[in-house]
Amino acid sequence: MIAIDVGARSVRAVWVSLRGSTPVVTRVEPFALPLDEEEPHKLIGAWIDKVGLTKHFCVIALPGSQAVFQSGRIMHTDPRTPQQIAAMDIAQFSEMAGDAMSYDVSAFEPPFEVGVRRYIMSMARPSVIATAIREAELNHVRPADLIAAPVALFNAMESFAGDHEEPWCYVNIGHTQTEVAVGLKTGLLFARSIPLGGKLFTEAVSQTTGLSPVQAEVRKHVDCGLRETDACFESLRTAADRWISQFNACMGVYRSQFQDRKFNTARLVITGAGAQLKGFKEYLAAKTAIPVVTAAELPNVPAAYRPHIGVYDLAFGLALTALHAGTTYLSLLPGDLKDEVIFREKKPWWVVAAVLLTGSMALYSATGVYLLQRDGAQLDDERDQLRKREQIDKHIQEIKVLGSQMLTNALPVSGLLMNGPLAREVLALVASTIDPNDWVTLFCDEKIYNPKEQDVETTAPNAAAAVRNPFSLFRTIRPSAAPAAATPDKKEASAKKERVDALATVFIVEGYTSNPSLKSVREMIERLKTSPDIARVDLRSDDKVLSPTGIPELEAEKVPNFRRFVIQIEVKRP
Repeated sequence: MIAIDVGARSVRAVWVSLRGSTPVVTRVEPFALPLDEEEPHKLIGAWIDKVGLTKHFCVIALPGSQAVFQSGRIMHTDPRTPQQIAAMDIAQFSEMAGDAMSYDVSAFEPPFEVGVRRYIMSMARPSVIATAIREAELNHVRPADLIAAPVALFNAMESFAGDHEEPWCYVNIGHTQTEVAVGLKTGLLFARSIPLGGKLFTEAVSQTTGLSPVQAEVRKHVDCGLRETDACFESLRTAADRWISQFNACMGVYRSQFQDRKFNTARLVITGAGAQLKGFKEYLAAKTAIPVVTAAELPNVPAAYRPHIGVYDLAFGLALTALHAGTTYLSLLPGDLKDEVIFREKKPWWVVAAVLLTGSMALYSATGVYLLQRDGAQLDDERDQLRKREQIDKHIQEIKVLGSQMLTNALPVSGLLMNGPLAREVLALVASTIDPNDWVTLFCDEKIYNPKEQDVETTAPNAAAAVRNPFSLFRTIRPSAAPAAATPDKKEASAKKERVDALATVFIVEGYTSNPSLKSVREMIERLKTSPDIARVDLRSDDKVLSPTGIPELEAEKVPNFRRFVIQIEVKRP
């Protein structure tokens, strides 16, 4: 990954690659800009052409002064994702700004807050992002990613900082502005930009010595400093106090957002050209009461990168962030440009994949044609056999339907043959036990007395069921739904009923008696119960029959009132 850090006084390009999970700087290229150059893009473009980066995808930085950072916390009971919370926050910022802000969000869990996630959101106006992209095009490079400068600073310094549980503050002092980032080993907590930088010290030297800004810049790093033995120390201390007041105001915003003592900054790490001023580290530590170290004093700085520490830190952090090798990833590059970058990166692999896919498809097509030709005759034979089997199956189904119809039509005859002798014996028994003054008007089987449709399983090609019409001796074939699967209770009841039907036959005797108390009928029932072939006899119903009215002939005969009775006789099968 190639990263370019364009500052007010210099441009720095860094080539970074990953060896496993370790970032390695393979090349660095600096370029100094003239002081107060009105059109630096022409010079930068010529230098870009010289180092061979024309139209290359490079990571560029967005100054922290042009980005807005919003920090927050997510409780463990909050079901929302950081992206959902950021979408709600960005709606409020967009409403206040009057423009749809571009943004990205990153979340992490602090080691000393259990069940709490911290998130930080980076956002910028679309016009600011468009300007940064346009400036990159003027510099003859194409943006591979757009990272806010404080985010790049944090990722670069955290890769060198080693293990620490307390928040550290990282400060990069540029020529015109200072980038500030506060974070933990697990993520970025706070980011801001101060509109003061090394130019403030250059102007102090220029006013004290009367030198031009270019000469004052050179002398500032030769014999000027903040110690009493250094030149211009009084004016430089005044300028440093002004810078420190701005820094303290920035840290006051941080402390107002993170009021818990656990978030107090334990160390201050300074980097950048402005941090190289003599005595600045000690003076800053005395004023802030916080231990201050330079980036070169961090424990995990690789030996190969140590000559470049403090100069290429922002560029290194840009590449590290774009490679997703840093602690926090916050990108402000528009989605369409990200898709273009991905397409350009993956294009060689996609070309190779397309070639392999085309060859594979050609091979598969040729193999398919060969297999179709080889198996064509075999498929035709199988189709002929299938047609023959379909004809045989159709003929079998027709035979089954005819057999089912024959069985259905034979059921009435078989019923008569089976129940005829038994009915004759029961009828003789009823005739011998009935009172001479009573008479029987109906003797029949219970199934005939209470006609119901009885489904009979019939195999038919169209899944038809044979159902007997209770008023006909023959059965008709009609479609019916498939019977539902019986539950265990229904199966048990059905089996019990079949066992009872197999052991007994029920007949119905209907008649009339002139005895209003039904005494003769009860005596008849008692006599029937004495028969060993009778399982059970019950009086099923009795109705009072009144003499007719309105018919003169019948009224003259004085017809007495009768009682109609219905007896149910259950006979044991022999």
